[in-house]
Order: sequence, then C-alpha cells, then structure tokens
Amino acid sequence: MNLRDLEYVDAVGRYLSFSRAAAACNVSQPALSNQIKKLEHELGLELFHRGSQTVRMTEFGERVMESAQTLLAQAQRIRDMALECKDPTAVPLRIGMTKTLAPYLAGYLCRKVKELAPELKVILTEDGPEALSENVCNRDIDIAFLPQDLYGRGQDFSPVFDEPIFLAVRPDHPLSSTEEISINTIPLRELICSQSWLGFEAEAGIRRGSPELGNDVVVDVSAASFETVCRHVSHGEGCTFVPALAAEQFKRDNWNLTFIRVKEPEHVRKIGVISRLGCPRKPMLLALRDHIHQELPVGVHFAAALQ
Repeated sequence: MNLRDLEYVDAVGRYLSFSRAAAACNVSQPALSNQIKKLEHELGLELFHRGSQTVRMTEFGERVMESAQTLLAQAQRIRDMALECKDPTAVPLRIGMTKTLAPYLAGYLCRKVKELAPELKVILTEDGPEALSENVCNRDIDIAFLPQDLYGRGQDFSPVFDEPIFLAVRPDHPLSSTEEISINTIPLRELICSQSWLGFEAEAGIRRGSPELGNDVVVDVSAASFETVCRHVSHGEGCTFVPALAAEQFKRDNWNLTFIRVKEPEHVRKIGVISRLGCPRKPMLLALRDHIHQELPVGVHFAAALQ
C-alpha cells in the first residue's frame, strides 16, 4: 500500500465512478481499477460494490476512505512544510480570526500582508477561539488572531496590540453624554452580551456572576451574533460592550450608537497571534507583527507587553 493507492481510493469514493476518478488522477481507467483490485486483494476485503451502472462504497471502504483522507492531508502538509522552509511565500498563509475580530480587521490585515509580501496568497478563516486553537494545532491554519484571554494554552502567543472596550448605547440614552464609565457602574439590568465572548478581563465575572444581567431588556437577543446585538441596541433597547475596532467601523457606517469608553486600563482586549510551537512560519509572523506596529489600526494601541 502506498499514497498513490490511497489517492485512487479517495477519488473513486468521491466520484463513485472509476472513469471520473481515473481522469481526476490523470491515469487510465484500467490502471486505476487494477491498482484498487490489488489493494483489495492485499487487504482481503472489498472497498467498493461494483454494479453495471453504479459504484458504491462498502462499509469497510468508507472507513478506509476516511483514514486515507487523513493520511493524504498529512502528507500534503509535509510537502507544504518543506516548501515553506525553502520559500515561505510559496505556500498560502492561512489566517484565522474570531467572529468579533474578523469583520473589522480582515481588510486591514490583508493590506498589511500584501505590503509585506505582495506575492503571498492569504486564506482567511473565521471561527470561535476554541476551534481556531484546535485548527492551529492540527495545522489546518497557520496562525490565528484572537484575544489573549480566549486562547488555549499550548501554543505560542505573540501580543500585537491592546484594544479598548466601549459601552454602546443609543444617542438618546441617559448615559450617551458620558465620555468614560467605570466597569462597576455599568447598568447591568440593561446590558446585553452576545453569544460570542469578546475576551477582556471583567467579562467572565459579568456574564457568570450577575443574576440581574439584562433583566430590563424586553427582547432577549443574547443568543444572537455580536453584530445582531449591536444592531438591536442601535434600534433602541439596552446597551452592550463593543471593542474599539468594531466601534470605529460602526462610526464609519453611521450606526445609531454612541460609544462610552470603559475607563479602567486593564479592561482591554489583548489581541495577539497564536501559532504552533516550532512553527516554520514564525519569522514571517514576527515580520507581520512588526509591520503592523508601523501603522496600527485606528482605535487600538501598542500591547502593554511591548511598550
């Protein structure tokens, strides 16, 4: 058994056609069919049910195909790692971001990568922090931008910038003329927290230790996305926390919101990049971080660890 055999099994399993699988693998149909028969003989079990007009996978074949796809993916990652070591720009840079960061950072970040390495292709992924951390470990993505408070240990974390937190209210709210507010004076009965965690110091205590949270809100949208909650507040009910990058975007888009800065300096999102231990693209990551520091996004400031 070799990787080519597994490629044939994967192709037939995906197309359920020996002729289409042979074309996809760039071999003749007899050659592909004979090789799969040899593999079945070696294993002692059939991988496919062959009908006059149809091809179906056996139960054993489905299990083999699943393992084959895993092994083929790992083999491709080894090839990519070799290529990365020879030329870091030859393989696309796969970047992940959390759902409360990606809509407001993706455009800026793509521009920065383009300035740093014009020939480098970027693949962006948006997901929750746990999934991003797992994908970094599994090599499905190279790096991920997320708040330090939300990343899983066991990876390198490189701080990039600190992002202030604001309380968003509608312009006619009694607090709308306030420039700064203490975290201890937030009107918790009006506060709506979305299903996506933002990742700043006081958030866990507020979410888990405040029984009065959102009690005065008529419509419960806490299970909705971050932007849906913000839109709901802009239409006239409650208040919510908004990180600086999102606040700047909402201002540009003329959302019906006023933003009050949370004044305690410790209540910021410490945004950084996670990567695998020993990641071959770490030099590129550090170069990207340094390039970002030459022109930080509007609304954020240097990470405290770097000052």
